[in-house]
Amino acid sequence: MEMSTTQNLTLRQFKLTDADDFMSLVGDEKVTKFTRWKTFTSKQEALSYIGDVCIPHPFCRSICMDDQCIGYVSVTPGSGDNSCRAEIGYALAAKYWGKGIIPKALKMAMSMVFKEFPNLVRLQAFVEVENKASQRVLDKTGFQKEGVLRKISLRPFRLSDADDFMSWARDDRVTKYLRWNTITSREEALAHLREVAIPHPWRRSICLDDRSIGYISIKQESGGDKHRANIGYGVGVEYWGQGIVTVALKLALSSVFNELPDLVRIQAYVEEENKGSQRVLEKVGFKKEGPIPREEC
Repeated sequence: MEMSTTQNLTLRQFKLTDADDFMSLVGDEKVTKFTRWKTFTSKQEALSYIGDVCIPHPFCRSICMDDQCIGYVSVTPGSGDNSCRAEIGYALAAKYWGKGIIPKALKMAMSMVFKEFPNLVRLQAFVEVENKASQRVLDKTGFQKEGVLRKISLRPFRLSDADDFMSWARDDRVTKYLRWNTITSREEALAHLREVAIPHPWRRSICLDDRSIGYISIKQESGGDKHRANIGYGVGVEYWGQGIVTVALKLALSSVFNELPDLVRIQAYVEEENKGSQRVLEKVGFKKEGPIPREEC
């Protein structure tokens, strides 16, 4: 196992025995405010996350002080044509803020990650505009600010979305993998919004600057199966490959478990040939369980 050290600060792979220390950051709303996952409420959640996400992740390292977990750094490489770039993320327990630990940890991670991923030529980070401290950290470690991304948000559909909805719901490339037919007229768009999207228990418009560019739907099952739900999504072709669905799914997952308190499992069914959607689900933490016969879908 590779280890890099700066005095008593180290980066190493996660272990299940880190669960109690890991809770000191993932259980703190001050820390999770700017992360893409919800605040954890139990050691079991921490154990599951370490076992299911951190340990199998291609590069997720525990930031350790005297081998005690106090934070993490993750680097997620792109795939296919995007394998030359990766996204970096990090968090640190609040009691260690302001001590210069994250800049050191990031520099250590960057010295390791370009060796582990020889195709990598670019590391990028996405930071909330109001998170000034994280912006300063990135400045200190040599990142350059390239600009401000337009705001991605989720909200309920409105009838006034009809024209924007039509722009992607009438595109066969988008609806190819959906379970409803291509919309062919504005009247159909209005009817779908009024009769399906708006009354749906959890269907949200993916919006860029409040303009509808796609959707996410989460349908909870009933009776003895109400602990699980199916998720579906789609986005306009012009927005493919920009990480928008990944961000939108993380937004949905961060809120739906609060809105549907009986829910413990979200599952997705993806056509085998839809490799793009499979990669998106892997990025947000879904685990492939295997193919199922088509007649069961």
